[in-house]
Order: sequence, then C-alpha cells, then structure tokens
Amino acid sequence: MRTKTLREHKISSRDLEELITMGEVVKVKTGYYALNTSLAKMTDFEWVHQLIPNGIVSVFSAASVYELTTVNPMAISVTISSNMIKPSLPDYPPIEFFFSSEANLLMGISDFQTDGKSVPMYNRERTVCDFFKYSARIGNDLALEVLKNYMAGKEKNLSRLFEYAVKLRVKKYIKPYVEALL
Repeated sequence: MRTKTLREHKISSRDLEELITMGEVVKVKTGYYALNTSLAKMTDFEWVHQLIPNGIVSVFSAASVYELTTVNPMAISVTISSNMIKPSLPDYPPIEFFFSSEANLLMGISDFQTDGKSVPMYNRERTVCDFFKYSARIGNDLALEVLKNYMAGKEKNLSRLFEYAVKLRVKKYIKPYVEALL
C-alpha cells in the first residue's frame, strides 16, 4: 500500500508506526508498506509488479520462465518506458531495468500467472527479439542460445517473431539465423 492509500482510509502516521512496531506492517521503501502476512505469500514477480505497475517482466526473467536460456537470472528483468524516470527501489528483490519506447512498450505482452495472480510479461517472440535488441549489453552468445532454444521448441510463431523483429529493428540480425535453423 502507498501512504496516500493509508491516509484515504484514515490511518494516521502514528497508527502506522504502531503497526510497524507490532510487526503487522512492514515498510518496503519510503511511501510503500505491506501487511506482514501478505508479504510472505507474494512471489518476487508479484513484488515487482506492485513496485513498478507500469513495468513488464522481460529479457532474462522471461527467457528463464519460457526455458529459453540456461542462465539463472541474478535479478528480475523489467522493461519500462524510456520516458519514465527510474523508480527508487528496495534492496529486495534485485531488479535490472531495460528501456523501450512508448510505441514498442506494449508490444508482445502476455499475462504470466503466478499463484493465481496475473503479472505482465513479454511473450516468447518478444523475448527473442529483445535479446537481439540488447545484444551489445547481453552478448551475442546468449541471444543465439535463446533463438536456438526458441526454434527447437514447439511453441513458435515465426510470423509474429518477424513482425516484432521489424518493429524493434532487429530483423536483419535474426533472419539469417532463423533460415539456418529451419
């Protein structure tokens, strides 16, 4: 919960401090609080979605969920708008930011279900394209690994992959590898 929400429900700062002292509420970061019982039930993806509601789980985290990489991510990868100011974050969970234009931010979103709750995450095709888009930062070897695993899988949509690749301007990098893997 945010401080604003607590004020709307007539919870004063004194009441909040008392709840924190009793261990009922935990201060996540400045202006953000959570019930201690609900905090234990939340997954890291749910946490990130609560902290960054406009962010989309992406790159390494999405590739790991879809089993497109052998890399175990050290942080949750989140893509936000390049117009957005990077938010201040708590120490946990570790979050790694990627940036996208407003026009491309909402492209390829699917809902990932975690403990019955929905978290926005990029689909397989967008994830593959992002690895090539950020290959200077990530490395070409990881981008190729993700593409090979995508091509070996049963759930692939090459028309959607190339549609996203054109919009993200990575088609010239992806196309030769896809043709070789067919």
